[in-house]
Amino acid sequence: MLQARRLQEKTRKEIVRYYAENRSSDPDILEAVDYLKTHTLTVLPGSFTQNYIPEEIRINYNVVNGLHYVIHEGKRLYFKRSSTVEHIRLCYNGLLAEQDKHSPHCYLSKEFTVADGDVLLDVGCAEGILSLSNIEKAKKVCLFEIDHEWVEALEATFAPWKEKVIIVQKYVSDTNDELNITLDHFLESNNLSPDFVKIDMEGAKQRVLDGMRKSIQKTPLKIALCTYHRADDHARFTRVLQGKGFSTHSSEGVMIFVNDLAHIAPPYFRKGVLRATNALNRSTL
Repeated sequence: MLQARRLQEKTRKEIVRYYAENRSSDPDILEAVDYLKTHTLTVLPGSFTQNYIPEEIRINYNVVNGLHYVIHEGKRLYFKRSSTVEHIRLCYNGLLAEQDKHSPHCYLSKEFTVADGDVLLDVGCAEGILSLSNIEKAKKVCLFEIDHEWVEALEATFAPWKEKVIIVQKYVSDTNDELNITLDHFLESNNLSPDFVKIDMEGAKQRVLDGMRKSIQKTPLKIALCTYHRADDHARFTRVLQGKGFSTHSSEGVMIFVNDLAHIAPPYFRKGVLRATNALNRSTL
């Protein structure tokens, strides 16, 4: 832990020094650098994070299923059975910060939303906070998560809406077998047409898109795709989606992928979420 903190502090100073010598014209980067001058290194370098205080989060326990949960927008959001109370508190606090309207990790914006009656595909959903926030307006919610502990938590969270929820415990990919499934195959098998697709998976985004060649042609279609896992993700998937007839727009702000500080290099910052909409729905950006 001490070694990790030292690496974080070393990286913070390195970033500040780099931009003092190589001033950026990007206002998002300038704001992030200013934040890092007086704050510790974090994945979300922005003042909005100061609005979220983990100590104020109340953790509840369900004696029937043995799982802890928080109340999120009036609904129970369950967490993994193995998670400690302190971990849940920090995790949920981080989720709230991630989905702040000023966060680079925010999937939605005022104009780019899940609409009433949408079929929502949540690829790499983990705890499912995006789907829970939109469960009442969506016509159908499809949750894709391989982790068995998260699946147990998802089953508890979405039990009140089980008639409109499908949980798929497979990797979303470009092939179909015991462990993998393509979105095209899933949608055809369930006679569904997608309206909103969220993709938050490290290292598998291209395979997800390759596995939805047919369904990606549906219009109108919105895709929220995370681009912070790899340095070239934002530029790469902007080209990919624009090449498929989508217009694109990025979430505001920038992120730092703190999970790989040992290999971090200039320009250090990454865009968080690419919001894409196809030709018949460009007015939603």
